[in-house]
Amino acid sequence: MLILGICDNIDALKAIRIVRIVITIIKIIVPILLIVSCAISAVKAEISNDKELTSKMAKEWLRKMVAAAIIFFVPTMVGLISKLSYVEYMEPFNCIRNATTESINKMAANQAVEALEVVENTLHRSDLYNARVAISNVDDVETYNELAKRFKNVEGKIKKKEEEKRQKLEEDVTEGIVGSNTGWWWPVGSKETTTVNGLSFATGKPSATSITAYFGGNDSVHQGLGGGHGAIDIGASRGSNVIASKSGTVTYPTKGARIDYAEQAIRPDSNGKYNCSGLVGNYVIIDHGNGIKTTYKHLYKNTITVRAGDHVEQGQVIGLSGSSGCSTGPHLHFQIEINGKRVDPLKYVSSSNPRP
Repeated sequence: MLILGICDNIDALKAIRIVRIVITIIKIIVPILLIVSCAISAVKAEISNDKELTSKMAKEWLRKMVAAAIIFFVPTMVGLISKLSYVEYMEPFNCIRNATTESINKMAANQAVEALEVVENTLHRSDLYNARVAISNVDDVETYNELAKRFKNVEGKIKKKEEEKRQKLEEDVTEGIVGSNTGWWWPVGSKETTTVNGLSFATGKPSATSITAYFGGNDSVHQGLGGGHGAIDIGASRGSNVIASKSGTVTYPTKGARIDYAEQAIRPDSNGKYNCSGLVGNYVIIDHGNGIKTTYKHLYKNTITVRAGDHVEQGQVIGLSGSSGCSTGPHLHFQIEINGKRVDPLKYVSSSNPRP
């Protein structure tokens, strides 16, 4: 089993190949050194004319010749005999004996092809990883490039499959949300509030419905911030009631987190860039379950009324709008995420139907 395990390991075979090369070098060099040493000993004995020394040198010469024969001739003869008298129990050792560069490359290519065929059939990312590892063992450039093209193609299929699965999940979640009795509420509440069990609710007509920046928009401000916008900005004046668009559990701010960031109105520099280090100011995140989260940013300092772990009901006031953090003026940045990906909030909330 150990031998078979080695035969399936490309790195082990490469190491064996190196060892075999080193052994071959030793088989050639050491006998030569021994023969040269014998020759030097013979010359010394001849020059000395000392019979005793000559006899001693002859014995030493004989020992060295025997050693040379053992090192070079014996392994060679054993290898020859093993080839001539091949028996079945020697079969597992074939891969070790034949661990040449060509055979290793061929084995690596075969393993890579097998791994690619598996992932092409399963389209599983775990199998894709195995194929990547197998291809990395292929040293032949032409073969590697051919396999790399197949790998890139199947990787694209897996990404497409995962994206279709994500979209299907998002559609299923969306259908469940939009089809519910309560639906989503516009995140800006009415000016008036009602207190129920010590909690403040603003469930009347929204005090602000105008959108100053759309999802994915690239207006001059968001261009100056690097482009793109993963939310909608609602032009709520400072002090407007911001409510939970749907019931859920607060995950931010945590206990001790800052909610006292001051108001600021950032301005672009000479290059049109807004340098505010990405600060979002005072904000709230609510987890609605099923991988759905909403975020409410740029709230006015010290007005956030909830903390991580609190359960909030739809329409409950969670803070007041402001211009804290990276903001050009008072507004509410309203963001919806499904499984970590931002989606257009206008698919869920509507200013024309704010309390469905």
